[in-house]
Amino acid sequence: MGPSLLEDGVGVPSSYAVTKAADGIVIIQVRDFHDAPGLERRLKDLDVPAIVDYVPYGQMCREPRGKHVRDIPQGLYSLPESIPGERHGWQMRIDTKLFRPGQTFVWTISGPANGGGGSTTTSLMEGPVSSCEPVPAPVQKEIKAEFRTATTKGGSLEGFRVDEKTVGEVLPELKKRGKKVIFLIMAIAPGNPGGFGEERTQQEPVSDDWIVWEAEENAKGVIRLLVTDRRYDKNPVYGGPRDAIITE
Repeated sequence: MGPSLLEDGVGVPSSYAVTKAADGIVIIQVRDFHDAPGLERRLKDLDVPAIVDYVPYGQMCREPRGKHVRDIPQGLYSLPESIPGERHGWQMRIDTKLFRPGQTFVWTISGPANGGGGSTTTSLMEGPVSSCEPVPAPVQKEIKAEFRTATTKGGSLEGFRVDEKTVGEVLPELKKRGKKVIFLIMAIAPGNPGGFGEERTQQEPVSDDWIVWEAEENAKGVIRLLVTDRRYDKNPVYGGPRDAIITE
């Protein structure tokens, strides 16, 4: 029989729920973003070397806190994602068998701004990890405010998959369709844990061997290709295969 979720006495899911299977896989579900100490204790009880910190919305832990692991084992942890069937909260998966001695899973949880689901930042560190000192987080550009995915249903590129192709493979089709193209140069964190930052957006072409991870469009029909100068082990836009996130 598999493990059951921790729940309160009246059958309502508690602020967090952590289960561990015989194969070492730990599943975490978080609903109350303030109980970081309790979640950290529960993880350590299940042999997950973890530090969990809570910071108010709009803040982050001051960096550097320690040495980041660059060669993160594939499958060590998944990106936080919504809990199926619930409006708020996050869940993720950790494979405890893949931790190496001296490594620590560092999870920073930011509280919701207006009753929303909050946000999380995950990283893997080795050696000592300093305490979290909350500082204002940089103001992030809303990448999706003006642009939306162009390759999904309703988009101008519906049916044309660009993910994991080279720029040289994608551009001819876009030119044939008369599309104006710009390039978002993605900034990928060490180990490619999923997600990305925006290094810059430019109109100047990049090399044909650069990798396209997704295409977005704005109201004027301009296509913005999300690109990197090399291929990664998984799509950083989706934290894995695109089809695992999007069903068309």
